[in-house]
Amino acid sequence: MSDDNDDTSQADDANKRAKVEGASPTPAAQPSSDQRAAGGDDQTVVSPQFEDRSTGLIVFGILQIIMGCCTAMLVPFVLMSTLGNPASGVPTTARMMIPAIGMYGMMAVVLIWLGVGSILARRWARALNLVLAWMWFAMGLVTLIMMCFVMPNMFSVAAQGQKLPPQAMIFAQVSMMATMGCFYVILPGIFITFYQSKHVKATCDFKDPYPRWTDKCPLPVLSLSLILASGALSMPLSISYGGVLPLFGFLLKGVPGALAYLAFAPLFAYLAWATYKLKMSAWWTTFVMYSLFVLSGLVTFSRISMLDFYRAMDMPEEQLKIIEKSGMFEGMNMPLIGGLGLVVVVAYMLWVRRYFVAGTTPQEVA
Repeated sequence: MSDDNDDTSQADDANKRAKVEGASPTPAAQPSSDQRAAGGDDQTVVSPQFEDRSTGLIVFGILQIIMGCCTAMLVPFVLMSTLGNPASGVPTTARMMIPAIGMYGMMAVVLIWLGVGSILARRWARALNLVLAWMWFAMGLVTLIMMCFVMPNMFSVAAQGQKLPPQAMIFAQVSMMATMGCFYVILPGIFITFYQSKHVKATCDFKDPYPRWTDKCPLPVLSLSLILASGALSMPLSISYGGVLPLFGFLLKGVPGALAYLAFAPLFAYLAWATYKLKMSAWWTTFVMYSLFVLSGLVTFSRISMLDFYRAMDMPEEQLKIIEKSGMFEGMNMPLIGGLGLVVVVAYMLWVRRYFVAGTTPQEVA
């Protein structure tokens, strides 16, 4: 038996003894390129190929747990708001608060769950954190761009009848945009930068050496599967808004709309599973379904205003008046937004199609 094999067997024995004693096995040191090129027998101990990021995983995990606890605190806040504030004169119906309560509850559970997984350096936690951070960044960027067009009109309407200097209005807009930019773009960007690091991946792979369910699906496809799964959960909650569903220029509401949402829920759930399994039929069904959804919204909101849409939801008239006075929809070109949305959906679906065609799962797609 050669010296190399003896060293390898000794390292294996040391790792086994470390596992028995409750200690973590030491990662095998890899020789440098110069040593491999020289072909020498010098077994000089060198540093591992990756830097341990366990401390960072713990810090980000604690941050997510704090965020989850703060999100959970919004649930009783929303419940108390259903009682209404007599001083404001704006009633809030419990029926319309159900989706908000469900959303905050699910977000709290997910954040705390991912925080614990990050602290434990689990593979699935890193993959899900990276995917959700990208989704957070993308939606935040779209929201920020839309606010750039909506906010000036909102502030100009709010300033009517108030003697505010232009400098104060500019300062208020810049401050609000900076705050939104930090939350919607910079913060998810920090999460992406950290969890996308090769050292973070190597740390999780070392501390959690067994393949997890997130390793069986490319990350871009995993994000699509999660979007479909969240859609399956949100469909029943949408019934609380009166079951209003945009349908190619018309609004389906009441019992027909509720039945449509209930029918979409299992369809989304199946597509989430089939997408995760990289089934080509799931890609085609999702592509056609999302394209029809966007086209339906494009046609509907070309004929119906957002205020009429909210009115069909049986939103209290006092809230409708506040929305109308804010002018938040006056600067929005809904057909243009719908057209851009269709382009984004088609581009994204075409981008992920290669994984369905190949039918393989790369080790890392980030």
